[in-house]
Amino acid sequence: MDIRNLAREFSALGSEDRLKILALLLRGELPTCGEIAGRLGLSGPAVSYHLRTLEGAGFIQRTRRGRTRCLTLTPRLGELLRAELLHRLKEEVDLDGT
Repeated sequence: MDIRNLAREFSALGSEDRLKILALLLRGELPTCGEIAGRLGLSGPAVSYHLRTLEGAGFIQRTRRGRTRCLTLTPRLGELLRAELLHRLKEEVDLDGT
């Protein structure tokens, strides 16, 4: 593993908003950018920025379902993190910030 790639991957995980987006995707919720923005109270451009960062790190990919662009997780996140951390992210991250 190239150290630059590893740094980019861990940097992508260094944002609460990006962790919340990953938590939504792990739960199988809200696959579109607009739905994520509404659920997390973020602007469209902010969500797009976070998605580009996560995509650049190799954690998500965008796919089309008809006219809708959907988001899916790639195997890379699971490869990078231990199963316990994934469980905590999925079950314990407070999406409302309280």
